[in-house]
Amino acid sequence: MMKNPFIIAGLALTLAAGASPVQAQFFKKLQQKLEDKVDRKVDGMINGQKGTKTTAEGKSSKPMPKLEEVYSFVPGHTLFFADNFTSDKAGRMPKRWKSSGGGSIATIPDVPGKWLALAPRTTYRIDSILAMPGNFTVEFDILTRSTQAKDIGALVFGFGRDNSNRSYIQDAYNDNAITGTQLHFWNEDISNSSSDTKIHNSLEYPLSNYANTTIHISMSIEGENMRVYLNRSKLVDTRMFKTNTIKYFYLSAPYDYEGEAMTYFGNFVISKL
Repeated sequence: MMKNPFIIAGLALTLAAGASPVQAQFFKKLQQKLEDKVDRKVDGMINGQKGTKTTAEGKSSKPMPKLEEVYSFVPGHTLFFADNFTSDKAGRMPKRWKSSGGGSIATIPDVPGKWLALAPRTTYRIDSILAMPGNFTVEFDILTRSTQAKDIGALVFGFGRDNSNRSYIQDAYNDNAITGTQLHFWNEDISNSSSDTKIHNSLEYPLSNYANTTIHISMSIEGENMRVYLNRSKLVDTRMFKTNTIKYFYLSAPYDYEGEAMTYFGNFVISKL
């Protein structure tokens, strides 16, 4: 039976009133832990969902999705578009990109190359009217920096029906979007959705282990089918588009960050198959 944290917190206060100083301190810590869970609104006792377990070191206990016996992603053979921001000035938006808000080129200590710092509540697009080719691959890196991964909001990427940068795209169902792959760092899951084919699936992924690391994303689009990989883990492989759908790539930064968390984007490549 699910226990109500508000009742437990009240019981802790009641017991603390008649306890010894040592016991009172214990009940005070218990109350604070319960209040923190209520404030975060994500504890499984409150919302009825399965809670996330972590190890003593704060690492997720969720297993890594099984890797393919044969890694099936193969980059396209003809370069279509690539940008690693080499010629862009620090502190400015890259010349070949546009956004719904802001963003700036940055260098990160001990990390080679230049990176686009992703401003919260902002969507990024290639500054071109060219749609994606018929069959192609996309690769890019996401660099995370935070005290803990759950300080990073959900990051979304996918394809839209146009290349407008007027709106912040949060999912596959609004602002003329078609697909959306969402990395939910707090909930430790990844969802893949398509408004074209009504696909929606999610899988558990130990994203709490990704507070300060580089995540490599690979996508392969062949006709109506799309495959997406995080590092070497396949996230989706199914029909995500209607026939002959025009597609434009987008990347949306988290809606917000906590503490000093930040995400960066770089090493972007599109190749024709």
